Amino acid sequence: MLDNASYLAVGDVTQVNARAYNRSGSSNVNVSFNDGGQYSNNVEIHAGVYQEIRGDDPSLKELYARISVGCMHNSAARVDAPKCHEETRTAVQDDIFSWMSRGAPDEVLWLTGPAGAGKSAIMGTVCDRLKQSGQLVATFFFAEYLGRTSKESFITTLAYQLQRHPHVDESISQAMLTAIRRDPAVFEMSLKEQAEILILQPLRCSRSPTPFSSTLPMAIVIDGVDECGEVLYGTSSGRSRQSDQIEVLSVLLLAISDPSFPFRIIVASRPETRIRAFFTESAASKFTEIFLDDKYSPDDDIRLFLKSKFAEFCRRCGIDPSTWPSEEVIQKLVEDASGQFIYVATVLRFIDTPGTSPHAQLDIILKIKPQDASNPFSALDALYTSILRSSPSPENTVLWLKAVFRLQNLPHPQSGTPSAWTINRLLESHAGQAQALLGGLPSLVHLPEKTMVTMDSQYYGYHLKTLPPNPPSVGWDARYTFYHKSFLDYLGAKSRCGIAFPGVDDNNVTQWIQRRLAKTLKCGSPEVAVHLSLVTVFRRCFLNLLDSSVGLQETNFRVDDDILSGCNPAIWFEAANLARYDLCVERQLYIFVHKNCRSYLPCNPGCKLWRRAISKLPKDRWKRNEGWGSFSLLLDRFNIKRLKDDVEYHSSREPFLFFLFGTSKMEVRQHSS
Repeated sequence: MLDNASYLAVGDVTQVNARAYNRSGSSNVNVSFNDGGQYSNNVEIHAGVYQEIRGDDPSLKELYARISVGCMHNSAARVDAPKCHEETRTAVQDDIFSWMSRGAPDEVLWLTGPAGAGKSAIMGTVCDRLKQSGQLVATFFFAEYLGRTSKESFITTLAYQLQRHPHVDESISQAMLTAIRRDPAVFEMSLKEQAEILILQPLRCSRSPTPFSSTLPMAIVIDGVDECGEVLYGTSSGRSRQSDQIEVLSVLLLAISDPSFPFRIIVASRPETRIRAFFTESAASKFTEIFLDDKYSPDDDIRLFLKSKFAEFCRRCGIDPSTWPSEEVIQKLVEDASGQFIYVATVLRFIDTPGTSPHAQLDIILKIKPQDASNPFSALDALYTSILRSSPSPENTVLWLKAVFRLQNLPHPQSGTPSAWTINRLLESHAGQAQALLGGLPSLVHLPEKTMVTMDSQYYGYHLKTLPPNPPSVGWDARYTFYHKSFLDYLGAKSRCGIAFPGVDDNNVTQWIQRRLAKTLKCGSPEVAVHLSLVTVFRRCFLNLLDSSVGLQETNFRVDDDILSGCNPAIWFEAANLARYDLCVERQLYIFVHKNCRSYLPCNPGCKLWRRAISKLPKDRWKRNEGWGSFSLLLDRFNIKRLKDDVEYHSSREPFLFFLFGTSKMEVRQHSS
């Protein structure tokens, strides 16, 4: 009955065959036809209730492909995200909703406070309440511990949520999708241009004086701005994470300054110097600040939270709550927390470690002695250090944790971020090592059943169609997830984790990862055997890790010639040719294997093996169109002028070529032509 129908009115059931329509209210629809036929050009349908069924729109699909679903507050990736415990943080929530009702419409609300104060939990709870009341327009949660720090999908994710909101005027959505059709390059523009084209211009085009049907103030919520920015920005890039953070805030300031922008904006971040400077200088008089200090009685909320959780433990374990824990213990934990909710959250996860006694776990916590009372993170650092030292091999555990974070935050190609399965296969030197080192730390890191982010093993497993009937169940389509950014701060600080584990600094981590890369390159597969059908998938995933800033692109990375000599280049080139995309590992390897060769002498055996194999490949797989001519290859061969993937290293040794070969550059060119 409904074949080719674009619209169904419910009431007196009516079917209309139409390509597109513009909605003009809750009780009528203006339908326009553009496919010819015998229908009237304009038909108005009246019905008490109707449901819109929109056909496939390429522009909407293009927009969806550019968003970060995992950064939306209600995404599956955030199902375990922290929320405020019932009856806690009520005062600060009241202040936020008071600002929503009474604050100036052209200002931002900035929720800030120290690390671990519970900002993300508050923002998550506020989003739930706003959504329940129909006041939530869009959200974006930056989260370094989940690997979601990029600004690239910031505006597109907000725009996507705006156009699909049930209260939005249809003309706004149509204007947005029209803008994408008119200029698909909008996705490659700056955040400012994207905001102008995808959000502000459509709002100005609205045919309704109020772009939203709701009369309540509507909000856009942004959390974790201090976690925005690519983790691996280097000094050579000329870009910093702080630059990305200021760009995001500047776009939000631009939005609230536009008369057509009707929404309230709530932002949460730590009070980092650059962010505070932005608000007090660039956005002066354009923001209201809520700082999470003692004014909001965090100790009272922490005490309430602890008592509720301990009561839950007692019910589950059959413990009399009047006997455990004592009021003195509760008070000590409150004092040790110093207003940091992350401290008590970590304590409670530690006590709840599977297979342990809550009594015994709590006793371990109570015996921890912070070392530096002047350090505001002293108790938290002591807690993190104690948990790590409970591992069977603490330094190896810290090494793994740092390596996991480093590998998961490499810029990743279309195939996705390295999965836990890929990382385990690369780093394990014996079966079960990952579980032994990381499996006992459920209070710090965990492995979700599945994530919304594309994983490399899942991607290549699907595209290469080489999987066994039952793919691996552990980490195949998930990544390691750290519970809180404060733990990553601890791991990365020389004055904190560096003091507790001095043998695991950043250089040691990089060198260990590189040794694992070299070992795998020689083995041709994971050191710990896997099902034969998974070897090809791993090899392809491995090549992305090899061709990265920790591998071939790292200036100081070298592999001993005896390892290079023991490799089988053919298996790696076969893997590289599968789902290639932007991979240029053969070119990188051509340069890399020559690093150990000395000037004016024959190449080492390992270099000869690899370069001979690479030279037999089609030229488009390894040879640059410019700068890699016969003469350049000859200079590189004897290390007179080294090849580089982007430019050549220049040298004053070229005159020596005539002495060495009895020829000139011009003669070599003439001979090669």
